[in-house]
Amino acid sequence: MELEELARELYAADPAEFIPARDRHAAAAAERGDRELAAGLKKLRKPTAAAWAVNLLANTDPGSVTELLELGEKLRAAQRELRGDDLRALAADRTRLLREVTGRAAELAEQHGHRLTEPTRQQVEQTLTAALSDPEAGRAVRAGTLAKALEYSGFGLDELAVAAIRRTAARPKPRQSSAERPKPQRELRELREQLRHTDEQLGEATGAEERAESAEREAEQRCEELREALQQAESELREHRRNAKTARQRRERAQHDRDASAERLRRLEER
Repeated sequence: MELEELARELYAADPAEFIPARDRHAAAAAERGDRELAAGLKKLRKPTAAAWAVNLLANTDPGSVTELLELGEKLRAAQRELRGDDLRALAADRTRLLREVTGRAAELAEQHGHRLTEPTRQQVEQTLTAALSDPEAGRAVRAGTLAKALEYSGFGLDELAVAAIRRTAARPKPRQSSAERPKPQRELRELREQLRHTDEQLGEATGAEERAESAEREAEQRCEELREALQQAESELREHRRNAKTARQRRERAQHDRDASAERLRRLEER
């Protein structure tokens, strides 16, 4: 089996079995004389819980990932062409689909014996958001070999796109005669004004949300790094404790042997 195929299999399997399974495959490759494959396998890092859940989704339900990536392409096209109506509808689809696909990943994880915590679920959504936002991240998610959650690279509407949405909302409608008007003109003006106002609020709220989410993700990434550092430090502490215990035992045996030798020497000298 090639490295890519083996990696995809390993990253979608139970994370608790990742390292033993990786090492078995690496040892088997080395025995066959395939040192390149063995070295490549040894470099694979155990996935975090969030990365594993996304890998499981990509392997078990690739259609959900494809749907998400296709929506990302539509959003980018609509933003490039400043199609306000499409941007408005696609932004709503984006929110809905991210929620659904994140829920699907959590469901698959639970079916495989791992219930996702809320922070892990948020990292899953962050990774899927990155995949929707950036084609390179999308390819990484589709490959199903993530070792850690991806950073959200941003898919907020730029200023031109926001302006296109506002122009669409404010676009004047064809004038009608009094008999054709379904509602009083004054009420229509008020509703249009309210719509413009809410569009402005939406743009401001979207920007604030993205900034807050970015700060949150940075903090989560830092926590993840600190957790990994803590695990490494705890592992080193356990190793040092074992070494210290072994050294104490050796010292105690040496002290016992020395005391015994001194006692035998004393007795011989007394004779």
